[in-house]
Amino acid sequence: MRVLQVTNSLAAEFGGTAAACAQLANHLIRAGVDVSSLELGNDNGVGPRWPLDRAVSAAACRPAWPARFGFCRDLGALVASLPPPDLVHLHGLWRLHFAQAARYAARANLPLVVSTHGMLHPPALEQRAALKRLARRIFQDAVLRQARCLHTTAADEADAIRRLGFDRPIAVVGWGVDMPPEDVPPARAPDRRVLLYLGRLHPSKGLDTLLRSWAAVRGRFCGWELVVAGYDEGGYRATLTTLASTLGVEASVRFADPVAGEARERLFASSSLVVLPSPAENFGFVVPEALARGVPVIATEGAPWASLVAEQCGWWIPFGDDPLAAALVDALSRTDVDLHAMGERGRLFARAHFGWNAAAAAMKRLYAWVLGQEDVPEFVRTEVNS
Repeated sequence: MRVLQVTNSLAAEFGGTAAACAQLANHLIRAGVDVSSLELGNDNGVGPRWPLDRAVSAAACRPAWPARFGFCRDLGALVASLPPPDLVHLHGLWRLHFAQAARYAARANLPLVVSTHGMLHPPALEQRAALKRLARRIFQDAVLRQARCLHTTAADEADAIRRLGFDRPIAVVGWGVDMPPEDVPPARAPDRRVLLYLGRLHPSKGLDTLLRSWAAVRGRFCGWELVVAGYDEGGYRATLTTLASTLGVEASVRFADPVAGEARERLFASSSLVVLPSPAENFGFVVPEALARGVPVIATEGAPWASLVAEQCGWWIPFGDDPLAAALVDALSRTDVDLHAMGERGRLFARAHFGWNAAAAAMKRLYAWVLGQEDVPEFVRTEVNS
């Protein structure tokens, strides 16, 4: 089975989508799938990248001006330089190189799978809405209707896709996360209590809501610190630091650079809670990452994490200042013993359900079904709303 994955950048600053593309390719290789990767290559070349396994054949195309549209004049030649695939898997929407790859698949009579990566959630469609409506008319809807199967990580996005009128089968398969070693217990810094946000610094992430909620409760929890760590996208960090100052909480908020590897592990180890305040997330990698390391999580209902409540390892709340402030009061009032018990439940849950081996095995089954080699998997929704 030979699969061509077409992605945007694999630079770490592109967040969860870059991580998912690289890690899926690496684990599919280990599951016996021959994977090639075609990357848009539109990052700035600065900072870490998600590495690909040596067995992954990789190429990168440079987009023509204006780069934001993603049109690649040499895409055909680059695809020809890679092993001929049996199937094409697109990881994303809106860029023209995805439409070019879809046209290649149609001309070569190859089945197409499209992972939407949260880009069809209503809040995501509202960003640059006019451009996206134009893109849908010109090429995007045609690509989605060409797909043999669409892929999402959560049932609510599958429902949103149905409401948009697309009738293609939809696979609901979550991503995996890297697990810490089994024999290393989750560590805690005994003299600190840290509430951690770890992700991109972007207006879509609900960080203004987080700061306002933090300001509303901070006076009751002077022993806590809010750490906001991640890539600064478009200079948004300056906006957040100004807001923290305006709210009078700058002394209790620490902005940190993005972290990877051992530094990332140390940051999790020093944290008592992780918060994901986004109004909408298709997955939210930081949630299972934190749970796997024994850290309870506060997430909004815009992310698919009802299991935080079901497994008693966190909070799943409506988006907004007041619900988040209420959850913070509850969470920050808990004793270390309570938080540790929640963390242990989360750690067992994450290890059982969010390893990359299981995610890659499910995707391999999806590919086999699309290629006519297996029956429809149980995680594929074929029903169409009436």
